[in-house]
Amino acid sequence: MKKETRTRAELREEVAAALEAGQIQPWFQPQISTDTGQITGFEALARWSHPIRGLISPAEFLPAIEEAGLLERLAEVMMYHAFAALKAWDGASLDVPQVGVNFAGSELNNPRLTEKIKWELDRFDLTPDRLAVEVLETVVANSPDDVITRNINALGQLGCRIDLDDFGTGHASIASIRRFSVSRIKIDRSFVMKADRDPEQQRMISAILTMAERLGIETLAEGVETVGEHVLLAQLGCDHVQGFGIARPMPFEQTLDWITRHTAKLEDVPRIMDGKGK
Repeated sequence: MKKETRTRAELREEVAAALEAGQIQPWFQPQISTDTGQITGFEALARWSHPIRGLISPAEFLPAIEEAGLLERLAEVMMYHAFAALKAWDGASLDVPQVGVNFAGSELNNPRLTEKIKWELDRFDLTPDRLAVEVLETVVANSPDDVITRNINALGQLGCRIDLDDFGTGHASIASIRRFSVSRIKIDRSFVMKADRDPEQQRMISAILTMAERLGIETLAEGVETVGEHVLLAQLGCDHVQGFGIARPMPFEQTLDWITRHTAKLEDVPRIMDGKGK
């Protein structure tokens, strides 16, 4: 037990130093439209490139960051690099509408969060709609009318998009989805997995999509790994998809080539004319 406690304490110290040394940075996973195939955004996902151990899994280091009380600092680092990436894509004339950054309950509890995000947007000369604030469904479901609620609503009013993450796992009510001005729900991968071969999964996804459509909310399916899952989600009317079947998370440097290749691939696909000749 002493050894385990010492190891965890060492990991907390190491992860704090890594955060300040720039070893923990976002890798970006593309999100695409099921309708056009075009890139509709990227999600920024924390990755630790350790100088000796190589790439360390978020499952290993995120609990250490939380224990060290550094989740808010991590969000700052992720947001800074996400905004820098948006500016770089803009500068390269690549069309990336938005980036999603994850915010946990501890960051959302900061009374000055909206002010801080507004300052960062101004600093990078970006409009608020370029940021998708990703909030776990469990956070929304468990938040009474407090600082978290006020922050999420204030960010929505500022013009940021609000993405409800891991939908279907946290029992958020329809009332809370409306209360938080959610722009989009991200359907958890547990519903998506093998959905093309499981009629029960298909019914669940269909019910979620129907609810979202009635509420006027966009939908994104996470964890899409196969062509079959992608096709099924498009047929059922899901707006966006994300997952290894589209692309794995990648460091910023690799996104430039990936976007160029993906856009070129779309240009090679013959366009289907609608009834109006468009």
